[in-house]
Amino acid sequence: MKFIPESPNTFQGNQVIINSDRLVFNAKKEAILLYSDKAIGFSTNGNFHFDTDNSDDAKFIINSPNIYLGLNNLRTGELPTEPAVLGHELQALLTQILDLFDMMSIDVCYNIAHITTATGTPTGMNPANGSIYICLQEEIDAVRNNLNDILSENTKLI
Repeated sequence: MKFIPESPNTFQGNQVIINSDRLVFNAKKEAILLYSDKAIGFSTNGNFHFDTDNSDDAKFIINSPNIYLGLNNLRTGELPTEPAVLGHELQALLTQILDLFDMMSIDVCYNIAHITTATGTPTGMNPANGSIYICLQEEIDAVRNNLNDILSENTKLI
């Protein structure tokens, strides 16, 4: 749900209107601060940019109990409902799942798919399963090695 302020031509109360081909606000030594009781709205027919310098300590911070990126429906203003994930927590969970796959593949090769040479003797892994097991381990390791690639280098969540 969006708060939509009254248009300038119907608003009843004090207001300042600045109409020009171009506006430049420049704070030479400190900051530009904008405050509002209800909303601050920006609208453009083109691009909208926030730029910081390239130093490692430069930050773009949004502090709000709810952050929505985009709208599900531009006409109705319907907000998105798909939650963002926390990269490190997802990475840890996927690592646990891959560890379980590792243990399951070992169990399948050594404890389930087994052979014996004589009745009553200990069983061992079926040698035919060795190449299957190696391929499975290589695929699990490939996924595990790619887990760092899911982490954003510049976007952080709490």
